[in-house]
Amino acid sequence: MTKAKILIVEDELITAKAIRSALNSLGYDVLDIVTSGEEAIQKASGSQPDLILMDIKLDSEMDGIEAARQIK
Repeated sequence: MTKAKILIVEDELITAKAIRSALNSLGYDVLDIVTSGEEAIQKASGSQPDLILMDIKLDSEMDGIEAARQIK
């Protein structure tokens, strides 16, 4: 069985690392942690994750909702 590939978009690094640790312990493959909407778009187009965990309030010019729209 193939592990689901997950991209974490979270600007709080401690939170992102805790999420990654929990997902890894459950057997998921975390592709990367990115901290902005712009990075999320770039990483998603290149790595084609199965799931993106997106923070909607990012500390960048683009929020998570707009990033999700563009990724979709």
